[in-house]
Amino acid sequence: MSLKSKALNNSVDFLDHQLSDPMCQRIIQQMNQINVKQLGIQGTDQSTDDYHFQKTLNRVTIDGNDDYRLVLFFIKKGTEMPLHDHPNMSVYFKLMFGKLKYTQFDKVGSKYAYNNFSNDEYTELLETKQVIDAKKS
Repeated sequence: MSLKSKALNNSVDFLDHQLSDPMCQRIIQQMNQINVKQLGIQGTDQSTDDYHFQKTLNRVTIDGNDDYRLVLFFIKKGTEMPLHDHPNMSVYFKLMFGKLKYTQFDKVGSKYAYNNFSNDEYTELLETKQVIDAKKS
């Protein structure tokens, strides 16, 4: 949980039940209404849309502020993204076209599952590249 979230007196319970939160439901409903044509996407690969598929992984930020960021990812076929974390974030995902294979993991220890550590501890985790136990979701 982020320091900002703690300062707002949010609880770990919110993280476990966020999908039932009205704001989260609005985000999901709006996301589900978006289609490829509304976003100005011309095609589904570099031969039909050379702008969005210039790189192996191309990011286009649509909107955002301190509370959220809406980003489109254009990923070329065959690209593998390294295992990574989204600390203090909720990620809403919609596949617009193509196929995607992914594996999701949950951190096992509650200290790590809910990011219940100080900024100094977080920096140390990054610097030492400490391995944190996780299980497939």
